[in-house]
Amino acid sequence: MASADEEYIRGVRCEEILRPAKAIEHYLRALSLQPDHAPSHNNIGVMRQQCGEHDAAVAAYQKALEANPQYAVAWYNLGNCFREANRLEQAVECYRHALTLMSTDDETRINLAIVLKDLRQLDEALVVLDEIPSSSPHAGKAQFNRSMVHLLRGQLGQGWDDYEGRLHVEPNKRSLPASRWDGRKLAGRSIVLLSEQGIGDQVMFASCLADLLKGSGAGAGFVECDPRLVPLFARSFPQIKAIARPADPAALPPVGPCDTAEYTGSLPRSLRRRIDEFPQTAGYLRPNPELVAKWRSSFARLGGAFKVGISWHGGKDRETRRRRSIPLDLCGPLFDVPGVQFVNVQYGWAAADAVRAAELFGFSLDDGSDCNALQDLDDFASKIAALDLIVSVDNSTAHLAAAVGRPVWTLLPFAPDWRWMLDRETTPWYPTMRLLRCRSADNWTELLQRAARLLTSTAFSREFQSRAA
Repeated sequence: MASADEEYIRGVRCEEILRPAKAIEHYLRALSLQPDHAPSHNNIGVMRQQCGEHDAAVAAYQKALEANPQYAVAWYNLGNCFREANRLEQAVECYRHALTLMSTDDETRINLAIVLKDLRQLDEALVVLDEIPSSSPHAGKAQFNRSMVHLLRGQLGQGWDDYEGRLHVEPNKRSLPASRWDGRKLAGRSIVLLSEQGIGDQVMFASCLADLLKGSGAGAGFVECDPRLVPLFARSFPQIKAIARPADPAALPPVGPCDTAEYTGSLPRSLRRRIDEFPQTAGYLRPNPELVAKWRSSFARLGGAFKVGISWHGGKDRETRRRRSIPLDLCGPLFDVPGVQFVNVQYGWAAADAVRAAELFGFSLDDGSDCNALQDLDDFASKIAALDLIVSVDNSTAHLAAAVGRPVWTLLPFAPDWRWMLDRETTPWYPTMRLLRCRSADNWTELLQRAARLLTSTAFSREFQSRAA
């Protein structure tokens, strides 16, 4: 008969060849032979967590720690699980406990600092990050996370300097095809700008292009972007050629020799080191006027109501989605506002959730299938531009709507992304955007009630103005 350790090893091997069900069988056999086999409990926790089963994962990690309170990895994993579930105070306790057992583990320090940041304990987060030496393999990640703290505080100069740390962290590592831009006016030099991160970041950093090119006398210029953004960028920035980012993340754009190059995310380091250096220009992206007219005509058939686009889901990974997204079930206060015609501007699989509006709230919300935002961003930008207001969580819809100059209300969690800073109702990135924030962790209900009161007032004022006219 195999021992518990042997069954555990078999389970690990099954995980390595992507046979999770078989792996769990071996871990359970190990536990039948030795109920206090901590590694098996821990690995079951990891697999449950990967499936989003946080309660089951927590229970498994806790059993591992009951069996072996000195099991540092289980403390670390339990901290990660609590962090994903937004149980941040408990995550802090676990990470601190893990560090008492593995005091040199910088990955644990970084995760602890992230949670402290999300709890708005910013000084404590910096103390933890400063404990990571420059010789550590995680030094770049520590520098990047320091930037998150400084940018949240509006300390832009220090924040942008530390933001360079992202370039040393996967998947951001990428070579430039020429020497980096020195921050001076281009004065006839050609430049290629490499994109990074997602659609929202590319749209936001594109607001720096006019500053870069203004009065510079630049030679040839190229800005790389997601292929879906090429038509929109080409129309909006005729003085610089928009090119599609290659499918291979490590590949360079096929533009030929250039005098200098830069990452779009590094432009603010030279151009926007203070809030007063942000231009107050609304609508730097120009949607297709013919498509905008088409959408306005389509929306006119809905009647004279205040037409509001709504998006409730966002985030590129599970933890971010959980923190930023609002369950549609909680949106009732908004949908109860009279005089408003809601339009679905949610993208991705969550858009189909709109069909539940009829059973939840007794009204029909379109399923968004009239425009494929994941394939045709030019059409989607035009659809957004034809609306009166967009109410959205923190996602690319909010960025795109503000970039085309529409009024946007962005619904933010208590622990916001760095770009929105802390406590501000406005953002220097987008003059037409208003920030509505949760006042405590996960308190979407209160925020939606507040947003509904504001929408009621706005819709009533619009109706009054319309009658007066």
